[in-house]
Amino acid sequence: MHAIEIMYRRWMIRRRAYCAGVMFVSLMFVGLLTGTARADDSDRPNILLFITDDESWLERSIHGWSDLPTPAFDRVAKEGALFTHGFTSAPSCAPSRASILSGRNFWELRQGAFIQAYVPKQVPLFTHVLARHGYHVGNTGKGWGPGVTIDESHDQMIGKTYDAIELPEPIPGISPIDYAENFRQFLDDRDQDQPFFFWAGIHEPHGPYGDQNHQRLADQFDMSPDTVPMPPVMDDSEANRIERGNTLYEIAYADQQLSRMLDLLERTGQDDNTLVVVTSDNGSVVLDGESLRAKASPYDNGVHVPLAIRWPAKMPGGRTVTDFVSLIDLAPTFLQLAGIPVPDGMSGKSLVPILRSEQSGRIDPSRSSMVTGLEWHGEFDPASRSSRSIRNDRFSYIVRYGNIGGSQWATPIAKEFYDVANDPWEQHNLIDDPQYTDDIALLSSQLEQYQRQTGDPRITDDQDIFRRTRDYVQKRKRVGYDQTLTLPFE
Repeated sequence: MHAIEIMYRRWMIRRRAYCAGVMFVSLMFVGLLTGTARADDSDRPNILLFITDDESWLERSIHGWSDLPTPAFDRVAKEGALFTHGFTSAPSCAPSRASILSGRNFWELRQGAFIQAYVPKQVPLFTHVLARHGYHVGNTGKGWGPGVTIDESHDQMIGKTYDAIELPEPIPGISPIDYAENFRQFLDDRDQDQPFFFWAGIHEPHGPYGDQNHQRLADQFDMSPDTVPMPPVMDDSEANRIERGNTLYEIAYADQQLSRMLDLLERTGQDDNTLVVVTSDNGSVVLDGESLRAKASPYDNGVHVPLAIRWPAKMPGGRTVTDFVSLIDLAPTFLQLAGIPVPDGMSGKSLVPILRSEQSGRIDPSRSSMVTGLEWHGEFDPASRSSRSIRNDRFSYIVRYGNIGGSQWATPIAKEFYDVANDPWEQHNLIDDPQYTDDIALLSSQLEQYQRQTGDPRITDDQDIFRRTRDYVQKRKRVGYDQTLTLPFE
């Protein structure tokens, strides 16, 4: 047995000691809500998870910053609930999506915390659990990745892929996959009355962009580069406005695909008992010179994503929810609604009480803050992006760490503190302002407590897994992403 595998097993034993009590309570709660370990198929919801690629929460006009029309998202939000504080675990695609699938913080995935790594095979994925309990599971577009799969059980992380049907007329910069038609094919393939889970992995608005899509934005939505909303941290240049226009066109295009899927559910009589979740894996690409201020950064617009949920049959609509919600909460939510016990080790907290509530605002007082972070984005980033952040209604506190394997592993090399309520793009670092000493101390304590509770290697003795994983993903890229390259651990 590899030494790293031994480390992982020891870590799991420590985690189980904590999780056993949580699991016991969770199972009792599931029983109270569902009445059985597994509900009848007629009572179990279908689930459509619609997830875009690189989109901050403010891009949706319902929040008031942008005027870009996104009527399908607005429909889901108004017929269900708009979540104003939805967060990803990490502002980078692979660790974010791995966290969604596993219901764990990205740092709990050990080697899965990196963009070109993989989810440990010991970690159960909610998609596999749903499939074992009778769900028809499939996906289109971008699933998990980029990265590698390590055995047959993880080769199809999100069920069967439906990508064969392409658009009749290609659009530059837009994926050729016809998401809605592939969703229709997926529905046609299932057994009658079989509940389904479908992952609609929309490639948009990830670059590279079609260089004339800003003109399509102007023609179709009357939004020219002169009128696009510009993040204040970006240089307000003609080139950046054109790039923003190209990006916004892709967001509008993605919303059109959501509309087609909603219409398909309605035409086939499946909309009433289908839970629809619309979100993104991480924030938009926003540059402040050469510095990333959203995607691949710990700043709010890197981890704060759009989130709307609708379930006409069982969920009161017309609500705005201000609870802090993580995308790792989706896995236990889906399993609980399906009447399936939540596997040991999931850190996410089920949203079922919120979905069934008739209230707006802050429903669960304990959901008053959120912890997120990042290790690395690209395999050869010139500087460490390693960080953890905690955000509450008003403030954001960020801790930056040194390079893996260096002398600064556990010692923060920089700290930042922002009044996000009044400085939403986090341009004014208040870490040295004495009037915020108590607020900084509180968030610092809460962050460390959560890190210890969830076994974050940044403050434990398990950092060798991160170091060896980074060595592996760099070697893998050097040899051209060889799938047969010997893994450093299983």
